[in-house]
Amino acid sequence: MLHPPTGEPLVRDAVEGMWASPTGSPDSTLGEGSWALPGLVDGHAHFAAIERVDWITDDVAGAISRAREALAAGVMLALDKGWKDLTAIEMMSRLGLEDRPDIEAAGVIISVPDGYWPDFGREVGPSELATAVTAAVAESEGWVKLVGDWPRRGVGPMPNFTEKELGEAVRVADGLGARVAIHTMAREVPSMAVRAGVHSIEHGLFLTEDDVIELGARGGIWVPTVLRMEAVIHQLGAASTGGRLIREGIENVASLLDTAVEAGVFVLAGTDLAVGTRAVAAEAIRLWELGMSPALVVGAVSTAGLRATGRADAFEVGSPANVVLYPEDPFRDPRVLAHPQHVVRLGRLLG
Repeated sequence: MLHPPTGEPLVRDAVEGMWASPTGSPDSTLGEGSWALPGLVDGHAHFAAIERVDWITDDVAGAISRAREALAAGVMLALDKGWKDLTAIEMMSRLGLEDRPDIEAAGVIISVPDGYWPDFGREVGPSELATAVTAAVAESEGWVKLVGDWPRRGVGPMPNFTEKELGEAVRVADGLGARVAIHTMAREVPSMAVRAGVHSIEHGLFLTEDDVIELGARGGIWVPTVLRMEAVIHQLGAASTGGRLIREGIENVASLLDTAVEAGVFVLAGTDLAVGTRAVAAEAIRLWELGMSPALVVGAVSTAGLRATGRADAFEVGSPANVVLYPEDPFRDPRVLAHPQHVVRLGRLLG
């Protein structure tokens, strides 16, 4: 039994970090005036990155600090979508589950020559893609990250891979028990990725209604990362060609959010490089501001991510004794998500 500072019981029925008896649904109350969720989820994290809009890598100690901060903010699961090195993977090996969120992580990001930031990730040719995916699975924790497109001077974002090549990457990853995520900001690449069977669309500014129907039919993931996209607009300038393109893409994202969830897509809140994983609630709130309904916003930053990765999204017997308590109902006002009252990790009260 755990006790908050008042000395009153906070969570009962947790044995060795797991629920020993039912405690209700994800949106039920645990204690008068407290609303409970089984944890927040960041669908696009980068624990290796210093929390700035750039590509500076911190050391493992920095990643450890960020993971602990995320847990303290109520994040119980993060999907780390890769980096130029294995800092996040090393962090995971040094921290026990009681001191960090659950993490599924890609290893080194895969791109093509001139298809990403210089000297960032593995640059491969078409004949090397299957080998690179195999190597990425071996070093990762469940994910492979591809850079699907990248701006070329004077022509804007262009595809890095053909649809056939994307399909081959998915086939290899599937065969090894991993999933593929793809960075895409170009107009045509999201549709190519969906048709190729890619599991998670990162950014996906120009997904179409047909795309989300197809993606939803197989339970795919979409992580729009709106705050990151808005930060890129600020970098490029709102009046620039790139800035205008991304703004158009964000408007398209806003029009598809609820439709995608209704189609079966797991739409997830993701921080990328705009804010740290500890502030994933800010991305959820931004989705709400773009018109996503409050209930779906709560799902995007919590239960949808748990379901998308095969985890329990309710307080079930035998599931991890994780709970984030709020003083008000986040289903009425998602801004509450940024202000957890108490966080319990594997039956242990934090803070």
